[in-house]
Amino acid sequence: MRNIIVLEDNKDINLILQNILLKEGYNVFPSFNAFDALNDFKENHIDCILTDLMLPIMSGEEFIQEIRKESNVHIIIISAKATNPDKLEGLKKGADDYLFKPFLEEEVIIKLENLFIKKDFNENITTFNKKQIIFQEGKPQIIINSEIIYLTSVEYQMLHLLVQESNKVITREQFLDVLYSLNDEVFDRVIDVHIRNIRKKFKKAYTKEIIKTVYGLGYTFIGDLDE
Repeated sequence: MRNIIVLEDNKDINLILQNILLKEGYNVFPSFNAFDALNDFKENHIDCILTDLMLPIMSGEEFIQEIRKESNVHIIIISAKATNPDKLEGLKKGADDYLFKPFLEEEVIIKLENLFIKKDFNENITTFNKKQIIFQEGKPQIIINSEIIYLTSVEYQMLHLLVQESNKVITREQFLDVLYSLNDEVFDRVIDVHIRNIRKKFKKAYTKEIIKTVYGLGYTFIGDLDE
């Protein structure tokens, strides 16, 4: 369950936002001033913050700046400051998105869903060599030099293991444990066959060695992991 802070000093609007989020299955931390919101943020794992700008004591802009000193958590401004310069200024302060008041319930839901989709997508992607090699969990494919290379289920599982432990040696026995744990009759040379097939597919898009044979031990995925 995702945790969301609602920072809004208007009790009616705060309650409306709470009800929208609770109905969608989110866990809500309502706050009516920035100091309480900062405390909630420090004491809990927060996935997103919805904040007004015109707040008592500390403004929404100042609050965003405080959050950005220590976190890249998603922030959506919901404000009656409804001009494009206001929106641009809010985004410059570090917000990810901006909603004008009055807002539609569907707008709030869509904004949140879009942010979380982007987050999930990025978290599931591993890239190497300045994004020449892109691997996404859950998809039986790898992108090399912008070319999509499709993998069989077994090839995907093997590559997943290699990518997870990039630049480390994966033995044939480790591959077999993942792929054929219930089949005692499968022998380790079948791994060599799958590796050969994967390499053949890679050569169409990448001339350099990606999977290196470590003789007597197994295989390793070679690549500079991007930050």
